[in-house]
Amino acid sequence: MAAQQPLSVQQNLTIRLLRVLRYNKARIERALTLMPEKHRPLFHVLPFLVHVNHEALPGYVAPLTSGETVPFGINNYSFRPDVEQALQRCFPAQSHLFSDIKQIWPRQRAVDALVLMGSVGTIAQTDDSDFDFWVCIDGKRFSTTELALLQQKLTAIEKWADNTFGIEVHFFLSEIDKVKQNDFGVAEGESAGSAQALFLKAEFYNTNIVVAGKAPFWWLTPEKTTEKQYQAIYNSLEKGGSPDVDWFMDLGHLERLDASELFGAAIWQLGKAMDSPFKSVLKMAKLEVYLANISHGQPLCNLLKKHVHRGAEAPGHVADIDPYALMFDELIAHYKANGQAEDIAVLQQCLYLKCGCTLSHPLVEGEQANFKRKIMASYAKQWGWSRKLLAHLDNQQDWTFNERVQLSRRIHRFLLKCYRRISKEISHHQQVMDQKDMTVLGRRLSTYYAKKPDKIEFLRRAFDESLYCEKITIAMRQLKNGDEVWSAYAGDLLSKSGIIDDSQKVTQATSAIALMVWLVSSKIIDTNSKVYLDYNYGEVSELDLNDLLKHLCKYFPPVKVSSLPRNDLLAPERITACFAIVNFPTLRQKATVENVSILYTTSWGETFLRHGSDVLDTLWYDLQEVTPKPPCYVMVPRGNQQARILGEFLEANELNFTVLY
Repeated sequence: MAAQQPLSVQQNLTIRLLRVLRYNKARIERALTLMPEKHRPLFHVLPFLVHVNHEALPGYVAPLTSGETVPFGINNYSFRPDVEQALQRCFPAQSHLFSDIKQIWPRQRAVDALVLMGSVGTIAQTDDSDFDFWVCIDGKRFSTTELALLQQKLTAIEKWADNTFGIEVHFFLSEIDKVKQNDFGVAEGESAGSAQALFLKAEFYNTNIVVAGKAPFWWLTPEKTTEKQYQAIYNSLEKGGSPDVDWFMDLGHLERLDASELFGAAIWQLGKAMDSPFKSVLKMAKLEVYLANISHGQPLCNLLKKHVHRGAEAPGHVADIDPYALMFDELIAHYKANGQAEDIAVLQQCLYLKCGCTLSHPLVEGEQANFKRKIMASYAKQWGWSRKLLAHLDNQQDWTFNERVQLSRRIHRFLLKCYRRISKEISHHQQVMDQKDMTVLGRRLSTYYAKKPDKIEFLRRAFDESLYCEKITIAMRQLKNGDEVWSAYAGDLLSKSGIIDDSQKVTQATSAIALMVWLVSSKIIDTNSKVYLDYNYGEVSELDLNDLLKHLCKYFPPVKVSSLPRNDLLAPERITACFAIVNFPTLRQKATVENVSILYTTSWGETFLRHGSDVLDTLWYDLQEVTPKPPCYVMVPRGNQQARILGEFLEANELNFTVLY
């Protein structure tokens, strides 16, 4: 029998391409399976809106008077029946455009590829997962103005998606040559800038789905490939060949990650943890695993590619590969080897809660378990989780406030432990992060985590809406030395039994003002919340607390640290608003200024509360000798002496105060 002839390079590339395409198709099918029915049309409509430019559709940008027009049209994009159905559902009034598509179909093809990255199409996809697209273009073909017009078009589509579907869509305009050189701009908003360029590329390769256009050439090279081999394979492709060089874009090779980026990547993830701790726990853990394997290991994306190329050992099993599950298995293997049981428990809970797969709720009769449920059920069995534990995790709405906060603290403790371990390990590596990016990210972390005198601390949260209280009970007790302790409890504890339930305790403070400021800044309560006072201690009434709540929500709303403007963080810190609260705890019969509390916020997102009539004196320069001057507000609680107290306060302070009633 004749020996089997070895496959040529081209034949190997073709086999790999077929498996990559099958895997990409499976990821799209998974994404659509997990999407709520009402969101599915969006998956088909978004590429179409990038592809065309018509005044009757979202994302239209008119030509400039100078003649420059917006670049649009996606390479290899075709008008399929499922796209038409989605368009008919979203834009029924424009159905005439879709029945004769040639009239709006572009002749140009400005966009090389539209590629989705992140949790979509993995076990981590949930009903509110963001759509993060890379819009890959050849930047050299377009002027700065044309690129700005394309960004304008993409931003308009993002806004339409948010307004229509309530889904966050982010289009990252990615110039292929710059991505190849690992240039991702500056750290701002959703962009990591120089904080983690190689890590961002590794994340992209690990999770990408080609929605339309060319595929990254990286997918065709073997998982262990040098830069030289990568270029040689790319150069072997020809126009019209099989595979055809025109089917691919070259976003660059990724042989191994660089320890010089680890610090930037770690502080970026700490920053992201302010908004999305579950995701950041897994990503921070991944950085620690990368560091452990930096000298001999390879990026996770290359491991994924090996599985895809091998078809998970058989061609029919390509569809079973999940990037998130693969990553998680690597993390657990690392922490098991290092005997970190508490860390493993945190990671397991975070994965389960992040994926939002309620295993304790049985399937409806006749319903088939989807791929996510199968994988998560397999994990739960492997971890030895009981039905009782699953039911507890699945019913977070029944958790006490204390249980929620405890998990939040464990998560942030894990993040900070990881960060410290990484910092210690990489102290001898030169870090490549841009100085301005380092300043911006460092200041965000300082705002969120650093303790300072009189600063209102941020609540380390893992949950968001679930910490919000529609009703809250405020209680005060006096210590033997005369000091007051003000406490807040979730719910209306007065109408139940009158007995304070410590498991529902939210926090405590030394004054009613400090307590209310923290509750508002931590998004525990807002103007829709009902505040109950456990008896009218001293002079403070329920009415006073609700008046204060109204003013705090309007003029000092919660700060989202991750959204603080870059330019503000690069500039010197300044006061942005000031609020004087006069005679809040004082006897209402008093007709003179007895007590002053000053609340102020800064451009770096910090909030301070200081007490004493001399505080305004010490802040005078920051409030008066600056341009623009920050707005100043004053409040005196309701009472017969309110006008007299206000008059005395305003006369004693030269600042221009707006009176709040």
